[in-house]
Amino acid sequence: MSTPELPFGAIRQAMAEFDLAPHIAPNTSIAPEQVFFPSGHRGVLDLNRPLVVGNRGVGKSFWTHALSNKELRDKLADRYSLAQLKSTHVKIGFNGSDSLGEFTPAVDEVAHLATLTSNPDLIWKAVLLRIATSLTGEANLSLEAALNRLQSDSTYYSVILSKLDQHLAEKKEYLLIVFDALDRLGQDWEKIRQLSRALLRLAIGLQSFRSIRAKIFIRVDQFSDPELFKFPDSSKIKNDHVNLVWKSEELYGLLLFEILRSPSARNQLTDVAKSLNAVAALPLNGVDVSNHLDSQRLLVEALAGEFMGSDKKRGQVYTWVPLHLSDAASTCSPRTFLTAWNKAAVHTPAPEHRAVDHLGLQEGVRLASNVRLNELYEDYDWIRPSLKALQQQFVPMPREQLFELWQQGEVLKAITNSESAQIQRIPSNLSEVGSNLTNVDTYDALLRAMETVAVLEVRGNGKIDVPDIFRVDAGILRRGGVAVPKRKK
Repeated sequence: MSTPELPFGAIRQAMAEFDLAPHIAPNTSIAPEQVFFPSGHRGVLDLNRPLVVGNRGVGKSFWTHALSNKELRDKLADRYSLAQLKSTHVKIGFNGSDSLGEFTPAVDEVAHLATLTSNPDLIWKAVLLRIATSLTGEANLSLEAALNRLQSDSTYYSVILSKLDQHLAEKKEYLLIVFDALDRLGQDWEKIRQLSRALLRLAIGLQSFRSIRAKIFIRVDQFSDPELFKFPDSSKIKNDHVNLVWKSEELYGLLLFEILRSPSARNQLTDVAKSLNAVAALPLNGVDVSNHLDSQRLLVEALAGEFMGSDKKRGQVYTWVPLHLSDAASTCSPRTFLTAWNKAAVHTPAPEHRAVDHLGLQEGVRLASNVRLNELYEDYDWIRPSLKALQQQFVPMPREQLFELWQQGEVLKAITNSESAQIQRIPSNLSEVGSNLTNVDTYDALLRAMETVAVLEVRGNGKIDVPDIFRVDAGILRRGGVAVPKRKK
């Protein structure tokens, strides 16, 4: 690690000490000083846009729990000009937790309710009913009691929510119920679909109220499942969904924000910005100022140099880093981006006149590849055998070659075998695959699943490519691409 005596030592040390927590655990408390406010995330927080879609690690759970902090909601309201948030009560309706919350049902609690009714709509109505009665002063209900009341009185839900809606409207207040981690709603995709579909129907129904809304965060593979939206009026929620993504300039804003959180690095970075007349690019108090692209680029080049080598032939740092960390959808997760810079900051030897150099960044990209793949394996473990079959092969490759490699590696068998047939290991569109594991349609379905999570890309000429962020650690080759590290024996 560099020492603060070097010209960029404090900044390098701050990057080397980035907190790279693997994920936001259920019921995590998000403090306002932790939050950077990407300008492109306004729609994620809009009360009138209930469905948010994002891949692993882009911030679904972060925003879920950030919204539950009243002090932070007030800041969000100001930053994104969403005045309603200041007068909004936020309750978490589900977040995949194994522990019981005040109003948030645990995974096992939802599973128990599913044994008491064949109507999944009633489960979510029971969740809302328990929250509503707590706000209207009615007697507190357990979830099971709420479900029983709904089964005996079909009008009770409408009566209580209408009463609450009127109460909130009179006070000019709102209620937002947030749902996350829907992949934990069951042990097979059909159960997850049924409950998720019911929740989407409920969110549409809430739009008939003035002051009650739902916010649902789901994974990209769930959103791409056509079975999920097979219900009347589903287009009302599907067509207005928000994609939770990070632009390159927002990622750089986050990088600068995290550096500024270190007092010594803050002073050093501010001095650098002043010397470059680039103070406008500093995201003070988490405010995204990435519209000052020229100033931002000057700052990044001051920290890491202009080129990924001796000249522009090797690429320019500002564009090279996000490009080589992006998936097939041209998006990069914030944790992946910060990981690359964090690893670059501990790379030795330290450069004399920069915080990091191109050699450190190349190593950072390689290490970030490993971290990103391991993240995705947690949610989509079926990626592992799919990529393993491509080791030491060159991409782009023809579709026929891909399918042949998958067949030779018995990839479909590895994914669908009975001992490991858990939801994390099977794409939703393969969950009902029968015994015919060599059918071309089945390989097409797996390819579509890989495209959905942006691990593979089908190019315009039909060839299959693997982005560097996954290719490097998976040991897949590309002429002229980022080098695949030699594996230790």
